[in-house]
Amino acid sequence: MGIRLDWQVESEQSRIRATEDPAALRRRQRARRQIMLLLALLVAVLGLIGALILWRLQHVDDQIRRDLLDTVSVEVTALRVGDLANYMAVQRSASDSFLLEQSQRFEDYQTLKASHRVALTGEVISATIDNQRARVVLEESIDGLPYHVVWFYWRYEDGAASPQSGWRHVPDDLTFWGEEHTLTGARARIAYRDLDEALAQALLPHLDEWWEHGCAALTCTAAPPPLRVEIVAERPKTVEWAAPDPWLLRVSSPLVGRTRADLPLTPELQAEIVYQLAARLVRYVGGEMTLPIYSDAAWLQGELTSWLAAQMDEQSPPAPPFMRSLIAQYGPGAPLTLLAALSPQMALDDALTALSGVAMPLLTVDQLNSLVWESFFQWRLALEPQLVTEPANSGAFLALYDLESVAASSEAALRLESPAYAAQPVPQVVSVTIGRDAASQTYAYAETTRTENGVTVPAGTVIWRLSSGTWKRAN
Repeated sequence: MGIRLDWQVESEQSRIRATEDPAALRRRQRARRQIMLLLALLVAVLGLIGALILWRLQHVDDQIRRDLLDTVSVEVTALRVGDLANYMAVQRSASDSFLLEQSQRFEDYQTLKASHRVALTGEVISATIDNQRARVVLEESIDGLPYHVVWFYWRYEDGAASPQSGWRHVPDDLTFWGEEHTLTGARARIAYRDLDEALAQALLPHLDEWWEHGCAALTCTAAPPPLRVEIVAERPKTVEWAAPDPWLLRVSSPLVGRTRADLPLTPELQAEIVYQLAARLVRYVGGEMTLPIYSDAAWLQGELTSWLAAQMDEQSPPAPPFMRSLIAQYGPGAPLTLLAALSPQMALDDALTALSGVAMPLLTVDQLNSLVWESFFQWRLALEPQLVTEPANSGAFLALYDLESVAASSEAALRLESPAYAAQPVPQVVSVTIGRDAASQTYAYAETTRTENGVTVPAGTVIWRLSSGTWKRAN
């Protein structure tokens, strides 16, 4: 045995073992279990209350949605069976013009139905509710093709007894078009909202391709700024460059109206967009010149734009006949030569001299007749009534005439003062023949027609004389 020291013995004797009463331990454990059970029960009750609230809210939302769809169904059925009273009962607005528009829309649908062109299936593609307002995208078939239309509704709460309470078709709310989104490509960026998702997705790859083809055709020496497109819900429909930003193209949403469901980017809209892109590139490469709308240079710029649009997209209309005739006579480089020579003061003589090295009066009649002039003289005829209605451009109107001729000068003065002349339908140019008289004066003779009561009749010959580098009207 070892020797135990006194202080070790004293230490062991002073050690106290802590113990708890078993009954007290059981009571404490039971109290803990009761508290946990109470908490679990409370959580379950709160969860059940939350679930009931969510269920009730969902039930209310579902009921509101069902009421909306029922209203749409009533409206479509009224259109299908030709019930104007029930159709108009669904319409509501403080504006009488809206109710008149809806009445006319009803008649338009009945006309389509009578010719068996429209099928009103009433199929709801989407329904979006935002508090009291809602928008519904419906599909209908016209001539066997699917179309989408967007209708807007408001939930009125006039009281259960009111016949005007509940969802009612209201004027279009173009601010309720969905959340904003952006798509970015290699050379272009598109901003759009939910309803135009399909159009944005279809348009973006084309924008990159068109921009590249356009710059290649014009041999851009410097890359243009990035192209930005904004699809907007606006009326009237338009495709145009924003006034403060020459590189922002604003495209009206096709759904502001009726649009093809199977073709988000229609050929018509595609052609408009391509033309605007071509116009922007022509102005950019040409030095961003401002050209008077009545100048030969403005017309030539438009011809170059149409030519470029045809180069950018094979589905665009072909290059205009005048440009094709220039290319046939002076080679494929003619458009770029013309663009390089373009200036605000340019007349037709300057353009042809840049291409041929010879002034227009020295070109042979055969050379002049080989060019297709119909579009130029049609533009001139359409320009006259436009200038007559703009007093500030009276000088430009007179400059279109051969003022060296007393007869032509007198006729121009009379037409300038005649409101009836501006109101006349513009004659349509059918053919143009260039001739030269014994005094070496060169004339253009345009045969024209007009429409009377749906019948096309001859409208006479309009004559221009080559003077001061361009064609001047002689009669």
